[in-house]
Amino acid sequence: MRGANGVRDQMTLLLASEMPRKIPALREAWNLNAGKLPDLDRVISGDPPENVITESKGLVAVINPRLLRTVRTGDFNASGAPEYRSRYSCRTYVWAMGADWDAAIAARDNLAVCARLCLFEYPTLTVEGGDTGYLIYENTYTEDFGVPVRVSGSRCYAAAILSIDADVEEYVDAGSTIPPLGTAQ
Repeated sequence: MRGANGVRDQMTLLLASEMPRKIPALREAWNLNAGKLPDLDRVISGDPPENVITESKGLVAVINPRLLRTVRTGDFNASGAPEYRSRYSCRTYVWAMGADWDAAIAARDNLAVCARLCLFEYPTLTVEGGDTGYLIYENTYTEDFGVPVRVSGSRCYAAAILSIDADVEEYVDAGSTIPPLGTAQ
């Protein structure tokens, strides 16, 4: 069980691989320039240091999610460890810098939509598909937007917080001190 770190890292991997691929497609489809939908400078798993935020035109950070509940499913893996299904409330911060107030808002809004589209397109948090042990729930998705902050001259940062719940299949056998029950047939 990697817990919160596991789902955070998996979501980060998906956004880091898919957002850079999706941004050019969305620019073309929506007739946007790089000012209204900037490239990502970084996608970070965990809380970013302050200097990364202030030095980036486009930044996505997936932070440690909150555990909502854990339920034992009744299933067992091949070594006999019980399966648990844990639900996490995952949060992703999106920061965008713009030349002015309106540009920062447009960049933030478009990056947030790009992230949402990546999550909805790949609900198992991987482009491979299939049973990955992760599943997001689109009906839990929310977006919150902050007021832009002026950093220097007319340049501004704007931020959004995206939230979505994800179920994770977890087993307790990694690091277990209990001998295996045997081999599952």
